[in-house]
Amino acid sequence: MARGFCLIMYFSVVVQSITPFYSSKSLEGYPAGYLSDCPGGDREAVITKNSLKYLTMTVVGNGNFLTAKRSTYTYYQMKQLAKDPNMDFSKRTAVYVGGYMDSPSYPVASLLAPQYRRQGYNVLLLDTNKFTVMEYPLAVRYIRTAARHTAEMLVDLIKHGLDPKKLDLIGLSLGAHTASFIAKRFKELTGDTISRLTGLDPAGPCFRNLGPDQRLDSSDADFVDVVDTNIDEFGMAAPIGHVNFYVNGGEYQPGDILWMPCNAFCSHLRSYTVWLAALQYPTSFIAIQCDSVQEARNKNCYDRIPLVTNVVGLGTDKSKTGVFYLATHNNYPYYLGEKGLKKEYEYFQSHMEEITNNDSMKI
Repeated sequence: MARGFCLIMYFSVVVQSITPFYSSKSLEGYPAGYLSDCPGGDREAVITKNSLKYLTMTVVGNGNFLTAKRSTYTYYQMKQLAKDPNMDFSKRTAVYVGGYMDSPSYPVASLLAPQYRRQGYNVLLLDTNKFTVMEYPLAVRYIRTAARHTAEMLVDLIKHGLDPKKLDLIGLSLGAHTASFIAKRFKELTGDTISRLTGLDPAGPCFRNLGPDQRLDSSDADFVDVVDTNIDEFGMAAPIGHVNFYVNGGEYQPGDILWMPCNAFCSHLRSYTVWLAALQYPTSFIAIQCDSVQEARNKNCYDRIPLVTNVVGLGTDKSKTGVFYLATHNNYPYYLGEKGLKKEYEYFQSHMEEITNNDSMKI
């Protein structure tokens, strides 16, 4: 009996030695749990007429995030908003839509607004904070209703000169889908699509398993661009825009401090800081077209023939659609410029090779 057991163990060791294990997504599977599996749905929540006063837009004037004049108008005050001295409907108008628990008074919106003003835009900051400071799946239901009413606000502004073909919506995380619902309802009310919708790492939880009618989709605007930075946790992997930029593969981002890895939340917010930097450096974030999302994840787009490139930001070439891989540095303003087109400058690979191939390391 003992001899038989030894033979079994021997052959087991031999088999293991000639069948090495290689890690793969097909073997290990993909993320599951609350973040991945929240089913979402198409049901809305009710926002009463009295509560609509909490749905506001803030007009931002010239200046930095500390000095710019800000004037806030409720759902019922679009006529007054249209007369604000910092609104000029001959210009393009940018509407920033914050994410979960976001507010125009927080730094994200406050820092973004001056960049759009410098580009010659009117800037409106939508406040849905009243309807998102709650458990996330509840906020998902409320933002659908808040978006529907926001579309009504934009329709009112059309009566005073707003041109939907000069209208950009920019949404971060949950705000990307809020912007989608605004655009969908706007089209229902007017028959027109808005000009541009930019999704900054659109939220995955409660959306990634839904169809195009229930989340951000390329049909929402004349042009939809998406910046993906945390696709397996807070974001979503599907290429749902006309142009989809997968930053460093889209899964996780390098930390600003080398020994502090950029976790899921940090990676999720990187979509915002990359976009902020792209507004300041409009030709510096050069991305490479890929044949698939998996190629972008694997960073296997460098040798594609022909090599097709596009830039992140307001100057994105709308005729070059599909999936793009964007390599960045780990520190703001992140861009690599032309270096981003060469594999040896890819951050993770170059940094890891520097560590593993260094023969002189000692303590």
